[in-house]
Amino acid sequence: MPTFDEIKAKAKLPTKAVPLCLRGDLQAEYEGLERDLQLLKDRQKRGGTLSGTSDELRALEEKMAVLREEMQDSTQTFTMRALSKKQFSDLKAAKPPREEDKADGLDYNGETFPVALVAACLVDPALTVPQVEELVDTVFTQGQWDLLFWQGLLLNRGTVDIPR
Repeated sequence: MPTFDEIKAKAKLPTKAVPLCLRGDLQAEYEGLERDLQLLKDRQKRGGTLSGTSDELRALEEKMAVLREEMQDSTQTFTMRALSKKQFSDLKAAKPPREEDKADGLDYNGETFPVALVAACLVDPALTVPQVEELVDTVFTQGQWDLLFWQGLLLNRGTVDIPR
C-alpha cells in the first residue's frame, strides 16, 4: 500500500495546451482557396479533364500549403494548469457573483472571474490579469476567449480520466 508521501509525489495538477491561431485574416483566404479547389475538382469530375486543370489544382494546393504554414506560424499555444482546490475556491471567493450572475446560475462574478481564472491558470505564457484583459479586448475572438475560459473551468472542475 502506498504511503501518503508516495501518493503526493505522484500527483500533478491537470494541464492542457490550447493552440489558437492569432491570424484570423488568413482563415478567410484559406477557405476561399478551399472553395476554389472544390469547384475545380467538381468541374473536372463533370466534364472530364480540362486543359490546365492539373496545373491549376497544383497551384491552389501549393497556395493552401503556404497559408497553412503561415497559420501554423501564427499559432500561439497557451498552456494552462488547474489550480489547487483551495486556490480555485479562494479565487471564486475573491470574485463573488453579482445579482445578475446569480440570476444566470453562476457562482462567480461573470465579468471579473473569467479573466482572473485564465490568468491564474496560464503557465506558458505566464500573463497578468491586465495582459489577459488586453488580449480579450483587442486580440481574441469571442470563440477563442470562450475556449480559454472554458478550458480553465474544465481543468478546475473536471476529473482526470485514463484514455481508453
